[in-house]
Amino acid sequence: MARTLFTARAGGDMKLLPNRELLCSKISLNVLHFMRQTHSNIVKVVDETGSDFECDALITRSTGVGLVALAADCMPITFAAHDVIGVAHVGRVGLVNKISIYTIHAMRELGAQEITATIGPSICRRCYEVSPEMYLDVTTQVPACATSMHAHSLDLQAGVTAQLEECGVRVINLDICTLENPQYYSYRRGGEAARQAGIISL
Repeated sequence: MARTLFTARAGGDMKLLPNRELLCSKISLNVLHFMRQTHSNIVKVVDETGSDFECDALITRSTGVGLVALAADCMPITFAAHDVIGVAHVGRVGLVNKISIYTIHAMRELGAQEITATIGPSICRRCYEVSPEMYLDVTTQVPACATSMHAHSLDLQAGVTAQLEECGVRVINLDICTLENPQYYSYRRGGEAARQAGIISL
């Protein structure tokens, strides 16, 4: 059975090995796989080996391996099936690039059937105001993100939920806004440099 964890602030620079080792020890896993996240639509299938994969989603069938997505307002999303798991980093660009849909396709190629996706702490529709031009561009491609032209705020959580439900995936949204909740780091709020972590393992 999959185990999912969403941390609050995962400390400072998670590029530093001591911080990663500390996180690994706290959750009692021997292996944690991180990504060099670039807002792509690249999904990597991993096992116990390797590190710092350049992608925005990881999937595995290996037990005892933790998959990690770091985020500061973007969505860390975990994916759980019977014997296949995944994690994705999904922001505005990743949503348009359909990274979560590619993750589902890759999991199904490994035999996953009933998949549950959990949306971790991320910026909410009230707080993610963008320019009117960007609002129109994104909502044209992902209509479920729309709020109103007056607010021109994007609802990324609704957008990814619509994408996943169209793929037949059950979606759980923790409904935690990183900007509104001071326990979480928000890039838009500023201050110290930190990240949240979405972690899943078998």
